[in-house]
Amino acid sequence: MARACGIGCMGERPDAEEATMPIPTIRDEPHRAVAPDIPVEERIEARLARIEQRVEVGNREGRKAGRAFMIFAVAALCLAMVELIAIAAKLDNTSTSSKQAAPASAAVASATAAPAVTAAPAATAAPVVAARRIGVTLREFAVVPSATVGQAGRVTFNVRNAGAVTHEFVVLRTAKPAADLLKGARADETGNVGETGDLQPGQTKTVALTLKPGHYALICNLPGHYMAGQHRDFTVR
Repeated sequence: MARACGIGCMGERPDAEEATMPIPTIRDEPHRAVAPDIPVEERIEARLARIEQRVEVGNREGRKAGRAFMIFAVAALCLAMVELIAIAAKLDNTSTSSKQAAPASAAVASATAAPAVTAAPAATAAPVVAARRIGVTLREFAVVPSATVGQAGRVTFNVRNAGAVTHEFVVLRTAKPAADLLKGARADETGNVGETGDLQPGQTKTVALTLKPGHYALICNLPGHYMAGQHRDFTVR
C-alpha cells in the first residue's frame, strides 16, 4: 500500500505544481506606423538637392575668399608703389644735394689752394690727317667712324652693324649739324650721296663714294634711330 500510495502521490504532484505555477502574460506591443515607401527617384533627387546646396555654399565661401585675397593684393601693391615713390624722391633729393655741394666744395678748394705754378705751353696738336678708308661701327644708338675727317675724292666706308637690331648707314651732304636734320619723325635726307640699306646684326658692307669738300652727316634713319641719337658729323677736306 505504501508503494502504491507513493506511486499515486508521485503521479498527483505534477498536477499540483501545474495548478500553482504562475502563467506569464504577453504584453501587446504598441502598433508601429509603417511609413510609406519613398520612390527611388525622389530619394536621389533629395540627395542631389542637398549636394547642390553644399556646392553652392562652397562656391560662395570661395568667392568671398577670392575677393578678400584681391583686396589684400591691391593693398600690398599700393603700399609697394608708395614705398618706391618715397625711395625715388629720397634718391632725387640726395642727388640734388650732392650736385649743389660739389660746386661749393670746388670753390672752397680753389680759394684755399696755393697759387698754381704756371704751366708750360701745351704742345701744338698734330694736324688731323684726312682719311680715304674709314671704318664705321653702328650700334644702339650711335654712329662711330674711325675718323671724322675724310679726303676729298674717293672715300671708302667699311660699315659694320655691331648692334642687336637692324641699322642703316646714310651719308648726307649738308651745311647743318648732324643733330639738326629732324623733319617729322625722321631726318631730312636732302643731300643724300649714298647709303648701305638695311644691315642685319653682325652684317658688314662697304660703300665707296666720291665726296666733295664740305660738311656731311652720317646717320641711321630707321624709325626712331635718328631721334635716339644715331648720327655723327663728318668733314671732307
